[in-house]
Amino acid sequence: MKVLRIDNQGVLNGAVYKNLEDLRQGLCSYHSIDWQEGIEKDDKDYVDIYSLSLDEIMDHGEWDYEWITNKQAEEHDDHRY
Repeated sequence: MKVLRIDNQGVLNGAVYKNLEDLRQGLCSYHSIDWQEGIEKDDKDYVDIYSLSLDEIMDHGEWDYEWITNKQAEEHDDHRY
């Protein structure tokens, strides 16, 4: 089984991940560029993006996922594993 990333905004669909943790890490990396823009790391309100749960980072970027079979994963070009 693999994890298919779903972009609820319809922009970046189709990436396949090995597991949910890899998906979480990938989404954190993707959003780290603009995460809490303007807030310094030593600010009391700063939150490390990599401390977010999968649900939290999915809500931040309007993402979802679906479990797919290995055979279905082969149908997608963007493999993140």
